[in-house]
Amino acid sequence: LVAGGVGAVIAHRASISGAEGGCQAETGTAAAMGAAAVTWIRGGTNEQVATSIALSLQGMLGLICDPIGGLVEVPCIYRNASAAMQAIAAAEMALAGCDFPVTADEVIDVMGEVGRRMPVAYRETALGGLAATPSARRLVQIQPSRHPTGASR
Repeated sequence: LVAGGVGAVIAHRASISGAEGGCQAETGTAAAMGAAAVTWIRGGTNEQVATSIALSLQGMLGLICDPIGGLVEVPCIYRNASAAMQAIAAAEMALAGCDFPVTADEVIDVMGEVGRRMPVAYRETALGGLAATPSARRLVQIQPSRHPTGASR
């Protein structure tokens, strides 16, 4: 319930969609949800839960969404693993008494603002970032059936 509540708040205040807010909205939200759940399960206070949300999400700010070939594989798998570790680290820091000077709500609002200002090439279009590298383009040429449209670029 704690994780779901955090996700609902972020969806309402900002976005949980890579197409709207970049990878920070997707994996950042997942990290915040995970951090909150771990903190709560381990006996954290409401304040520690909020701190873990702020700590985890601030570490993901600005992360672009640049899936190679438009598929949720590379770099997505690796970023999700990083977000899981970010969640655990944020929970550990909050439970250890570390504080963060910016509130969770403010960090969520900043994430929404950053997402709205992010160029469209970095919001799940596969037009920028790693998706636009020569290596990524070669991969899509080699495996055109894996491209969402079935065509190579």
